[in-house]
Amino acid sequence: MADPRRLGKRGAYRLGELRTTGSWPERGPKMPARREPSFRPRRSRGPLLAALMGCAATAALLGQGAGLGWWFLPFAAGIVAGAGPWRTLPALGLVVLAVVVGWGAALWWPALSGAPAGATARVIAALAGLPPHAAVGVAATLLIGILQVVVAFWLARALTYRLR
Repeated sequence: MADPRRLGKRGAYRLGELRTTGSWPERGPKMPARREPSFRPRRSRGPLLAALMGCAATAALLGQGAGLGWWFLPFAAGIVAGAGPWRTLPALGLVVLAVVVGWGAALWWPALSGAPAGATARVIAALAGLPPHAAVGVAATLLIGILQVVVAFWLARALTYRLR
């Protein structure tokens, strides 16, 4: 405390910093506005439907790109999501979900349609030093996509920090 004469008086302990509650007659020119706790979100979370539609579109693009062999698309999706004005955790969660759904569909679809993708996944897992199971190869591939997204998201957030 800077002023021991204020101990025990109203406003001496500024405990909350969430929202102001109007004017304060005791407040001098150097005292900040009184604050009270609030359980409301600080700002709007935005439309959930638009975010989910964007996630679905991203998953479809990533699935098509994986089918074409464009392994770098999760990195590009992470850059776009990280450079946007969205909140960090929801944007990162949605783009990771898009990679898991998009790449997962592109990896499991050939196996379900009868193509020898399972055998290929087993061989890739064995060559990587992992247990030779198709699910392990698919999980390792999805983990690589998730790592691409997280690194690209972090890079975009770091480079555009001053612009937000």
